[in-house]
Amino acid sequence: MNNTEDMQELISRTAYEKFAIPFLRPFQLLIISSALEKGRPNMLAIMPTGSGKSLCFMLPAVLLPGITIIVYPLLSLMNDQKKRFDRLNIPSLVLRGGMDFHERQSLFVSLMSKEAKVLITNMEMLAQPHIAARLEQLEISLLVLDEAHTAVSWGNTFRPAYKSLAAVIDRIRPRRVLAFTATSDESTTQQLRKDVLGADAQVIYGGLDRENICYHRIRSVFPVLDCLSLLKDKASRPGIIFCQSRKIVEDLAERLSPYFKTYAYHAGMDKADRVRIEKDFLLSTDAVMVSTCAYGLGVDVSGLRTCIHYNLPQTAADYLQESGRIGRDGRLSSAYVLLDNSFIPTPLEQLFSQDHCLREALINAMGEEMDSSCFGCDVCDGRQIEPAGLEDVRRALRFPYLRTRESLARILAHRKEFIALSDRMISRGIQLLIERKQICMKFGRLRYTGSKFQYR
Repeated sequence: MNNTEDMQELISRTAYEKFAIPFLRPFQLLIISSALEKGRPNMLAIMPTGSGKSLCFMLPAVLLPGITIIVYPLLSLMNDQKKRFDRLNIPSLVLRGGMDFHERQSLFVSLMSKEAKVLITNMEMLAQPHIAARLEQLEISLLVLDEAHTAVSWGNTFRPAYKSLAAVIDRIRPRRVLAFTATSDESTTQQLRKDVLGADAQVIYGGLDRENICYHRIRSVFPVLDCLSLLKDKASRPGIIFCQSRKIVEDLAERLSPYFKTYAYHAGMDKADRVRIEKDFLLSTDAVMVSTCAYGLGVDVSGLRTCIHYNLPQTAADYLQESGRIGRDGRLSSAYVLLDNSFIPTPLEQLFSQDHCLREALINAMGEEMDSSCFGCDVCDGRQIEPAGLEDVRRALRFPYLRTRESLARILAHRKEFIALSDRMISRGIQLLIERKQICMKFGRLRYTGSKFQYR
């Protein structure tokens, strides 16, 4: 390549001719240019979900002379990437567990002859010595680590194969290692540089802020009713609801199913069922997925409009990863948090309860500073959402003699709006209102005391 202008022209032409993309975002052009230049250090790109990170390694894979190896943490992500290459008529191969000797032999023959220049795999396969021995015979231009933060978080827990990543890199000697993630705090970034990428690794920040996502919180009383209220309009779907446990997922999905098409998804399900649900949800235009974090990582459903955290995760990184599933098509989308409903304690309850810009609080929790004004959160917009069911409680307490806890619960249980709730859910909601002093006992009867719902 003669100069920078020639390279950028080649990148732009390839993006248009091969990927039908008329223009590149500045960070995409920077990352792709760096990947193609010789003698550059390894790179970590921290880019928000939906910013087009896949193109940053797919396009170099087309232009570079050697093999590009893409490492994913999940089989579903491997399969999704394979489909992307197939749609673009770019020959690629998948190396996964369960393949017999002849399948692997055929795969390496194709790589040696460069019939295919892209290999999609996971860390458990790369860590096998006989696999690394075959790969070190190849010219490897790029080793790509997608969802790179899992190399730290999972490598320290239940995916020990990631611990051998540095040794594998030393053995197969890729010309460049590119790591991509949407969420990496300072600690994770430093550990990736120390253990995998090298101290001189280039770190590119694409920014954590998703301008088209507006953040909301609701100090929920009847969480199921909040979900129904937020998703009743077809324009708010398809949507996704994240829960803390498999039991909650299954129960909530069943309660919502009479109102719209609902799927339950968690890691305890049979693989065939998960694959079927993924396909059905991908094709749906107005369904709702109720899931644990199992459906959060790497999900690529471009039209998701709404994310509800029925229960909050443990960290800001987890929250941004999961809420980042929505709005990948660039359209305005909404992320909602139901406060006081997380049965496993989480510091995010405090973060979302404070009277401070939610967007800025999330970015600060990741160790970054927000470099622009807020594009939308209910603190900055001054629009607090009233919990669903409060008006029904007010109306019920207008009955002159039926004001005990038991009678209030009976009245609510017979209202059609509360059919989706169990008696225990109704009782819990009443107890929450009493604890918040919005309902108090006066002259032996309950009465409603507040009109505004405060967060502090």
